[in-house]
Amino acid sequence: MKLLSATVLSLTLCLGLAACGNDTESFAEAKLVRSVLTDRVGGATPGAATPRLDRATLANILTPVQAVTRESTGQQAIIANVAVNNGVETWSSVDDVTISLRNGVLVATRGFGADLMAADVPSRAGLLALGSTHTRAHTMLNGLDQAVRTLYTCSVTKREPQAIVVVEISYQTTHVVETCSGGDQTFENAYWFDRAQNLRKSRQWVGADVGYLLIEDLRR
Repeated sequence: MKLLSATVLSLTLCLGLAACGNDTESFAEAKLVRSVLTDRVGGATPGAATPRLDRATLANILTPVQAVTRESTGQQAIIANVAVNNGVETWSSVDDVTISLRNGVLVATRGFGADLMAADVPSRAGLLALGSTHTRAHTMLNGLDQAVRTLYTCSVTKREPQAIVVVEISYQTTHVVETCSGGDQTFENAYWFDRAQNLRKSRQWVGADVGYLLIEDLRR
């Protein structure tokens, strides 16, 4: 997830807005977000102070944003909501790396290399039903660019209250762990739902090559 120029970033952010302001306002917002992104995606000068992501900064970003971290590399970025289609939200970084979510649950990625092309996933109600079981279906591309569909048997194995903090706001949440097995793979997704059943934070598996993504909803 590399950085682009502030002008390109401005155009990217505008995709998620009902209307963009004048060029000066858009450029200023682009610079603001890029200042937060720089250190998080590896573009900061060595030894420089880490930019602080706080609520005052987020208040100046008009489009809905989330923070995503690739756990295996520590690479981080802010992603903006750029499209909604049939209940699936697509969120994009400034260099067009995207994730697609249905009620916060990951259904596709693009730009990571070994991408999750599509997935059949449980509903929010299914994840909140303690002791429930369900089947997932993930479609990935193999080394020959052929689509391979794998079925996973999953169960909700843990549910407990837990307090989390997402950029200066504390949430009392229900912590759900989804354990899935299929073929020669086993993975665990974790979800933190607030009292209104909004998904505030999650750790979700993409595939063997990409690993897990940590996704934090930065909306208040």
